[in-house]
Amino acid sequence: MLRSFKKFKKISIGLVLVFVTAPLMTSPGWADTNSKKKKSSSSPFHIVPNVHEDESVPLSNGYPPVLIGPGDLLAIFVYGESQLATEYRVDADGTIIFPYLGPVKLAGYTPNEASEKLANALFKPRKVSILIKESNTYWISVIGEVGHPGKYQIKGKPDLLSTLSEAGGPANDSDIHHAILIHQNVRIPVDLSLYLRGKGPMEPQPFLYPGDVLVVPKEGWPNANDILGLVGVLATIVAVTVEIHQLN
Repeated sequence: MLRSFKKFKKISIGLVLVFVTAPLMTSPGWADTNSKKKKSSSSPFHIVPNVHEDESVPLSNGYPPVLIGPGDLLAIFVYGESQLATEYRVDADGTIIFPYLGPVKLAGYTPNEASEKLANALFKPRKVSILIKESNTYWISVIGEVGHPGKYQIKGKPDLLSTLSEAGGPANDSDIHHAILIHQNVRIPVDLSLYLRGKGPMEPQPFLYPGDVLVVPKEGWPNANDILGLVGVLATIVAVTVEIHQLN
């Protein structure tokens, strides 16, 4: 009888702790305390652009140039020569086969630089315009609860909101507070509400770079705070149960 009573006492205390500590761990106040701790650290929104600027040669606007690479599909227009083909695929060695010129290496050049190179190589100087119609390298992805999840070619200087807009914006059931920006296998939390709601000036938006992925999760349980709260409750129960067992 005494042994059964001890077991019943352990179970009862454990259940009481669940009901008492669970509301505290998942309450708004508890969440606010944790969020305040996070906010005290450096903001990830300023870290994202700097990561790339340290690893590449940025343009004057802070974003690295988009270069032609193997596998790219180029749209080339030579003004005054309407009979020439306008689409050319860059070979694996970085060259295209251009009429009357043969192999011309364009990989590693910006479209403007490639235009100038091709124009100077022509027998009769012509104005040449080169655009990257399909890039094999410069892509960013948006997945999760957005209007049009998918893979998007980088055009211009993609910041957070322009990328989100191209993907159709967040869906009605999206959790904009807990979006994630994945850059070089590092997950960076992003609160989209800082840019989509409120009034007044915003913080500088993070840029997205080749290979980056923006994840917009679905709203609902469990989220990261819920899981941490549950783990905390279970750890408390185990610790108290072990302590009671040792006392008995």
